[in-house]
Amino acid sequence: VQNPIAMTWDARGRLWIAENYTYAERSQRFDLTLRDRVIILADNDGDGISDRRTVFTDQVQMLTGLEVGRGGVWLMCPPQLLFIPDADHDDVPDGPARVVLDGFEVAKDNYHNFANGLRWGPDGWLYGRCGGSCPGRVGSPGTPDEHRVALEGGIWRVHPVTSHFEVLTHGTTNPWGHDWNQWGECFFINTVNGHLWHLIPGAHLDRPFTLDPNPHVYELIQMHADHWHFDTKGSWTDSRHGAANSFGGGHAHCGVMIYQGDNWPSEYRNRLLTWNLHGRRANQELIERHGSGYVAHHGPDTLLAEDTFFRGMDLSYGPDGAVYAIDWSDTGECHENTGVHRTSGRVFRVAYGPNSDSPFASFDLRKQS
Repeated sequence: VQNPIAMTWDARGRLWIAENYTYAERSQRFDLTLRDRVIILADNDGDGISDRRTVFTDQVQMLTGLEVGRGGVWLMCPPQLLFIPDADHDDVPDGPARVVLDGFEVAKDNYHNFANGLRWGPDGWLYGRCGGSCPGRVGSPGTPDEHRVALEGGIWRVHPVTSHFEVLTHGTTNPWGHDWNQWGECFFINTVNGHLWHLIPGAHLDRPFTLDPNPHVYELIQMHADHWHFDTKGSWTDSRHGAANSFGGGHAHCGVMIYQGDNWPSEYRNRLLTWNLHGRRANQELIERHGSGYVAHHGPDTLLAEDTFFRGMDLSYGPDGAVYAIDWSDTGECHENTGVHRTSGRVFRVAYGPNSDSPFASFDLRKQS
């Protein structure tokens, strides 16, 4: 695994990973002489260790998210959302990628706030995210500008059959993770101006650097956590290099998992975990009802990494209930200039108990419905 930027599971319990090689030094932004890749890791004997690695495609660029379903693979490759058909499920594309949507622009002075992350919602729609510094006008290819939907940061969704596109929330800085709890409520992570937000359809949320698309909104909603992961008396830029460890690690976050598996102890169920990028740890959020909404309290940090290369990108509980995490594994990130290590990257499995390495039965959910 190299440069893993996103992950998902398929109906057979296999782990799909998006590998991004085109992400380059800050001065270059993206190296379009390279190609990105999608790989499949299969655990055939169910012992929690990959037995087989398959390359699904190595012919895409600027890959920032993936999801599997409805006869193929969905890839977020700004400025486009792509669909690669694989109707016979043989892990070989049935044809070239089809552009579902375009208009997810990447600003010339920004190369980390772009559209990212794909995940099926409980309503059957495909959800994604986008930072406020990369505004776009989104629609199906050929859609006239006057019929396109303005996207200026927040959470969006697209219908997989009709390609109907909607922006659900407006605001924040740079969301890079979201998940749903057992009641279908979605929460997403952010950087700089508050780390945790409840997805309220139609909401206009606080944004520090950009303007809200509706000039008549008189009060923007603040974050739904009751705490910060850095000292807000100073600048968010001062929260790197361990300076904010006592607060939770810093201003930047990647990936969200609301644990609903059965391998970890019961006290973790329904708790939200997110990677704190500079703190090299998983922040734990305790979400509870508050009035008509929710509030998140700071739980104990977990999964602390001593490796200075550790850059957690996402985490997810697998079919065995264990937690799987992808590590970009590099010393730099969006605001640093330490070079790019394109041969590094890791996948971790974290399991509990005496049966944590016991094989689990193979399955195929497609045959159960």
